[in-house]
Amino acid sequence: MKPTQEQILSALNKLIRENKTELKTEKVELGAIDDFEKLFNKSIDASVKIGTTFIDAVSKAQSKYKVNISDMEKALKIGTEIKKQAKELGVDLPKAVINKIDSAEANIKEEKGIVSQLQKLYNLF
Repeated sequence: MKPTQEQILSALNKLIRENKTELKTEKVELGAIDDFEKLFNKSIDASVKIGTTFIDAVSKAQSKYKVNISDMEKALKIGTEIKKQAKELGVDLPKAVINKIDSAEANIKEEKGIVSQLQKLYNLF
Protein backbone atom coordinates (compact mmCIF):
# COMPACT_ATOMS: atom_id res chain seq x y z
CA MET A 1 0.00 0.00 0.00
CA LYS A 2 1.23 3.44 -0.95
CA PRO A 3 1.63 6.08 1.75
CA THR A 4 -0.77 8.94 1.50
CA GLN A 5 0.29 12.51 1.03
CA GLU A 6 -0.74 13.20 4.61
CA GLN A 7 1.46 10.37 5.94
CA ILE A 8 4.43 11.64 3.91
CA LEU A 9 3.99 15.21 5.22
CA SER A 10 3.64 13.89 8.75
CA ALA A 11 6.84 11.86 8.40
CA LEU A 12 8.71 14.87 6.92
CA ASN A 13 7.51 17.14 9.73
CA LYS A 14 8.71 14.59 12.26
CA LEU A 15 12.16 14.43 10.60
CA ILE A 16 12.41 18.21 10.44
CA ARG A 17 11.53 18.52 14.14
CA GLU A 18 14.18 15.93 15.07
CA ASN A 19 16.84 17.68 12.98
CA LYS A 20 16.02 21.08 14.51
CA THR A 21 16.43 19.60 18.00
CA GLU A 22 19.84 18.17 17.09
CA LEU A 23 20.97 21.50 15.62
CA LYS A 24 19.85 23.37 18.75
CA THR A 25 21.83 20.95 20.94
CA GLU A 26 24.98 21.52 18.89
CA LYS A 27 24.43 25.27 19.03
CA VAL A 28 24.23 25.13 22.83
CA GLU A 29 27.43 23.10 23.00
CA LEU A 30 29.22 25.59 20.72
CA GLY A 31 27.94 28.42 22.91
CA ALA A 32 29.33 26.69 26.01
CA ILE A 33 32.71 26.36 24.30
CA ASP A 34 32.67 30.08 23.44
CA ASP A 35 31.74 30.93 27.05
CA PHE A 36 34.56 28.74 28.35
CA GLU A 37 37.12 30.29 26.00
CA LYS A 38 36.06 33.84 26.91
CA LEU A 39 36.30 33.18 30.65
CA PHE A 40 39.56 31.28 30.25
CA ASN A 41 41.17 34.08 28.22
CA LYS A 42 39.86 36.71 30.64
CA SER A 43 41.37 34.78 33.55
CA ILE A 44 44.73 34.37 31.80
CA ASP A 45 44.86 38.10 31.01
CA ALA A 46 44.03 38.93 34.63
CA SER A 47 46.76 36.57 35.88
CA VAL A 48 49.34 38.26 33.66
CA LYS A 49 48.27 41.72 34.89
CA ILE A 50 48.34 40.61 38.53
CA GLY A 51 51.76 39.01 38.08
CA THR A 52 53.15 42.09 36.37
CA THR A 53 51.80 44.35 39.11
CA PHE A 54 53.28 42.08 41.77
CA ILE A 55 56.68 41.90 40.07
CA ASP A 56 56.77 45.69 39.72
CA ALA A 57 55.88 46.12 43.40
CA VAL A 58 58.56 43.64 44.50
CA SER A 59 61.15 45.36 42.32
CA LYS A 60 60.26 48.81 43.69
CA ALA A 61 60.34 47.53 47.26
CA GLN A 62 63.78 45.98 46.70
CA SER A 63 65.11 49.25 45.29
CA LYS A 64 63.74 51.28 48.19
CA TYR A 65 65.14 48.86 50.76
CA LYS A 66 68.56 48.96 49.08
CA VAL A 67 68.59 52.77 49.22
CA ASN A 68 67.52 52.63 52.86
CA ILE A 69 70.22 50.06 53.68
CA SER A 70 72.81 52.29 52.04
CA ASP A 71 71.65 55.28 54.09
CA MET A 72 71.60 53.23 57.27
CA GLU A 73 75.14 51.93 56.58
CA LYS A 74 76.31 55.54 56.19
CA ALA A 75 74.62 56.44 59.46
CA LEU A 76 76.22 53.41 61.15
CA LYS A 77 79.64 54.44 59.86
CA ILE A 78 79.17 57.91 61.35
CA GLY A 79 77.84 56.40 64.58
CA THR A 80 80.79 54.02 64.84
CA GLU A 81 83.16 56.97 64.34
CA ILE A 82 81.35 58.92 67.06
CA LYS A 83 81.71 55.97 69.46
CA LYS A 84 85.40 55.72 68.65
CA GLN A 85 85.98 59.45 69.20
CA ALA A 86 84.00 59.44 72.43
CA LYS A 87 86.06 56.52 73.71
CA GLU A 88 89.33 58.29 72.77
CA LEU A 89 88.18 61.40 74.61
CA GLY A 90 86.95 59.39 77.59
CA VAL A 91 83.44 60.77 77.19
CA ASP A 92 80.30 58.70 77.68
CA LEU A 93 77.79 58.94 74.88
CA PRO A 94 74.15 59.34 75.79
CA LYS A 95 72.34 56.01 76.02
CA ALA A 96 69.91 57.11 73.27
CA VAL A 97 72.77 57.56 70.78
CA ILE A 98 74.30 54.19 71.68
CA ASN A 99 70.87 52.54 71.27
CA LYS A 100 70.44 54.14 67.84
CA ILE A 101 73.85 52.93 66.70
CA ASP A 102 73.01 49.41 67.86
CA SER A 103 69.59 49.71 66.24
CA ALA A 104 71.19 50.75 62.95
CA GLU A 105 73.15 47.48 62.88
CA ALA A 106 70.00 45.47 63.59
CA ASN A 107 67.99 47.35 60.95
CA ILE A 108 70.64 46.75 58.30
CA LYS A 109 70.64 43.03 59.04
CA GLU A 110 66.83 42.84 59.04
CA GLU A 111 66.40 44.81 55.81
CA LYS A 112 69.06 42.75 54.03
CA GLY A 113 67.03 39.68 55.01
CA ILE A 114 63.89 41.30 53.57
CA VAL A 115 65.70 42.11 50.32
CA SER A 116 66.84 38.49 50.14
CA GLN A 117 63.26 37.25 50.61
CA LEU A 118 61.97 39.70 47.99
CA GLN A 119 64.59 38.38 45.58
CA LYS A 120 63.35 34.83 46.19
CA LEU A 121 59.80 35.96 45.39
CA TYR A 122 61.01 37.76 42.28
CA ASN A 123 62.87 34.63 41.13
CA LEU A 124 59.64 32.62 41.28
CA PHE A 125 58.46 34.54 38.25
